[in-house]
Amino acid sequence: MNSFFKSIGLYDSLSLKISIQKEELIHRLSKITYETNSTFISLIKDSTIPTRFEYRGMIDEDRFILKRRRRFFDINMNYPVMRGKLSDNHDTTSVFIEFTPPFFQIFTPVLIVLFSLLLIVNIEDKELSFLFIVIPAIIIISQYFVLKREIRRGKYDFERELPHITQKYPLPIPTY
Repeated sequence: MNSFFKSIGLYDSLSLKISIQKEELIHRLSKITYETNSTFISLIKDSTIPTRFEYRGMIDEDRFILKRRRRFFDINMNYPVMRGKLSDNHDTTSVFIEFTPPFFQIFTPVLIVLFSLLLIVNIEDKELSFLFIVIPAIIIISQYFVLKREIRRGKYDFERELPHITQKYPLPIPTY
């Protein structure tokens, strides 16, 4: 699936070496991660998760699957899924992270295409069938660029936050 995402431009990766031991990084990530299943389907809404958690997902001994949790007013934010692999080398940890869109963000354009094809087949008027081709095409193209922008933004944000997570004495989390 990652090769498909690479070919259409909805995949990004990041490889880092961090001067912290793997166990300490896992411990610090688990402090700010709300444990949930890997599909991110839960009865608990993101806005009801305590504010000390920045991410939701699963963290194992040498890999993790994370997704930034939504805040209360994050209406149009489509955060990417971050899949990471950890490997330990003495005092440093190598982290390889893949950024991909969530399944539901890919499933939506597929449903739009199927629904528009169903309508085109059932409509006899040629002018209306052209309309049912153009409108879904505009929606799918705009969805593609939104997903591409959100993957770039997710990579940038995580790359910026990782040094703060791995500081020897992290700053306290502000309470509002």
